[in-house]
Amino acid sequence: MRIDEAFRRMIGGYWWLIGLLVLVASLAAGVYATNQDLQYQASARVQMSGGLASTNVQADAATQWLQGVITTPNTVRHAMAAAGLEGDPTPFATHSIVVNRVGVSTVNDVLVTTGNADRSVIVANSLVQQALKYANTAHQSDAVKMTALDHQISRFTKERDGLIHQLAAAAPGAVLELQARIAADAPTLTDLLRQRSDLVLAASERSSIGLLDPATASSDPVGPKVGQLVALAGLAALILALGLVAILEALHPRVRGRRWVAAELHAPLLGHLPTLDLGGPRGARALREFGGAAAVLAARFTGRPLLLLPVERKHDRWAARVCAELEALTGLHVDHAPDATVARPAEDVGRPADPVVIVLSPTVEAQRRLEELARTAAVMDWPVVGVLTFRRRWLIDRQTLAEGGRVHRPPITPLTEVTPEIPVDPADGVPEPRRVDHGALSSHKMWRMP
Repeated sequence: MRIDEAFRRMIGGYWWLIGLLVLVASLAAGVYATNQDLQYQASARVQMSGGLASTNVQADAATQWLQGVITTPNTVRHAMAAAGLEGDPTPFATHSIVVNRVGVSTVNDVLVTTGNADRSVIVANSLVQQALKYANTAHQSDAVKMTALDHQISRFTKERDGLIHQLAAAAPGAVLELQARIAADAPTLTDLLRQRSDLVLAASERSSIGLLDPATASSDPVGPKVGQLVALAGLAALILALGLVAILEALHPRVRGRRWVAAELHAPLLGHLPTLDLGGPRGARALREFGGAAAVLAARFTGRPLLLLPVERKHDRWAARVCAELEALTGLHVDHAPDATVARPAEDVGRPADPVVIVLSPTVEAQRRLEELARTAAVMDWPVVGVLTFRRRWLIDRQTLAEGGRVHRPPITPLTEVTPEIPVDPADGVPEPRRVDHGALSSHKMWRMP
């Protein structure tokens, strides 16, 4: 199957289903979005310690640390309580709090979204202040520890220097005692120096936060985004509809379009009936055009009857009506019952003549039925020489098809010239058969012959 054929079958055949699903999904999304409360966003900007980040990895690490601090359940709970909000802090942190970094840097925006602009500002400021307090408390603790270590190191250093001075002027008996005291204080002083070095290193790696801009609320609401929701719902419905249509077409493939029906049967398209009202001007004109092409086929297959064979058995009465109207309009006789064609003897052979088939099919037909008809014609050795399609409209023409296409109109005068008096052969007294001149019927349809 070619791409254009698959597109025609899916889109052209199920456009109403695709359009209905997309329309319903879009309307539902629009109604849902318009009924949601307006959302307002507050933004505060902070600066992390470390200055400019050299890589995205470093910038992301600072952002993730800040997000981890301000989305802690206890921190969010205190911020919600300050703004008068109730509920579980975990979903609120997930859906209403966002931390975005500004470029490749340690500058971050803390965004808070709620249904009230003032409450968004209160929550954002509370979160930032708690993060500042946490970071600054850690640094203050480091400073206190550093001061205590400096005092201890200074005390032990002075004590060691005093012992060294005493050692220079001490008597021989006191030298050993002073050396022992100096040796005993050396490990303690070394340990204090190591602790101060570790504390300096830890303090340099610990993040700190500086407030650049306090929280301010947006003047316009940021949600709900009606257009975006409608577009996403429509896109999702379109994908779902295409999948559903593909499944339907795979399970029950259909041939759509008169030219596609003719191509499926490997036969030329002889005509198309745009309406089932054969007594009207459109139906009569289409039937005349088909009659011209059928007359050319009758002249080519002389001695073999033309059989108008419908694809579906429920259209047998409609085929009979088409044959009757065709004969009334053009004088051309086309059979619609296979039994009648098989029972008619051929003029040149002393056996029943095999018919040539013109398929009567709606413009939309199941591929399985067309394949079955083609196989049946091949088994019976009935060549399919043409296709006549008609437009089937379920609601308007259902009753017409059920009644065989019966219409009420005044008689139509045949277009062919018929001799008013039938001559009688004097030899046997039997009337000569009526002869119809098919040469005058739509010779411009010769290109449609197979």
